[in-house]
Amino acid sequence: MLTLAIATLFVLAGLIAMVVVADSLVVARAAWLRLMREGEVMRAGLAVQASARVMSLRPAAAPRRAAAGRVANRPRPLQACAAA
Repeated sequence: MLTLAIATLFVLAGLIAMVVVADSLVVARAAWLRLMREGEVMRAGLAVQASARVMSLRPAAAPRRAAAGRVANRPRPLQACAAA
């Protein structure tokens, strides 16, 4: 009984792996065909219109403010060291 359960699990895992690989191949083929089509359009001298998601701008970063009351180029005092 345990042998049958282990064999079933291995078969099920193999089938799932085959389905995942097949799905990845379909997605990869679609991406490859899209890239080849875009390459042909670019070689023809045309530009592919980018999607709205690609063209969206990042939000503007908040301007940095200097710390109040601190001079940027003020030299730091040196610590005194005694020679032995």
